[in-house]
Amino acid sequence: MLVNLIIFSSLAGLSTILGVYLIRHFENFFKKNVTFLISFAIGILLATAFFHLLPESIDLTSKGWFYWVLGAIILLYLIEHLTIIHFCQEEECEIHAMGAVSLLGIGIHSLIDGIIIGVGFKVSFIIGFLAASAVIFHETAEGIIIYTLLIKDKTTRNKALFYSWLVALATPFGAILTFLFIQNTSQETLGWLIAFSAGSFIYIGASDLIPETHRKYNFLNIFLVLLGIIFVFVIGKFLG
Repeated sequence: MLVNLIIFSSLAGLSTILGVYLIRHFENFFKKNVTFLISFAIGILLATAFFHLLPESIDLTSKGWFYWVLGAIILLYLIEHLTIIHFCQEEECEIHAMGAVSLLGIGIHSLIDGIIIGVGFKVSFIIGFLAASAVIFHETAEGIIIYTLLIKDKTTRNKALFYSWLVALATPFGAILTFLFIQNTSQETLGWLIAFSAGSFIYIGASDLIPETHRKYNFLNIFLVLLGIIFVFVIGKFLG
């Protein structure tokens, strides 16, 4: 199981770097079309939370799982509010995010993504796989965003790439560390951690990503959200 975790958490981290290289080499195209990637990520995040993480958490815990869901939402809200992170082009934001501050916020965010993957693979392969898939798609968008913000903050291209690699490494680091530290965790505690993961996915999908799809109406956005949900449903049936 640890091998699977290392592989998928590394892929999740590399997805951030993929976003960086896409925006470096195809800037105009991905600035116009990143919403489609975000739409697909929304479907995967929300479906994974509601179809798999929450039911698993309820099965493992006798009570209190809902506090952890709400706690994750509040924690991520505070992190993003304090570091002024928004999934939008800086010139279109009401609040202008500075590159260094955004780097810190998204770095913490990536670390939490790694923790979610670590918890997921502790439970089962299917939970870990779906959690990693959700992280992979939305971290590609994160890579595009953090690199863009750093460049707009007058960071050199090479330094922006270096800082993006640091953010990317936070995901596998968080996943491996979490997996090693929860080896003897009780089912109750594991269930609470899964509930926290569900709350994180719900917040990311509903608060960060969904508003981006409303900026410009496109039926393809709706289709891709539904496609993400179908993807999780089918994978769950196939591997579950």
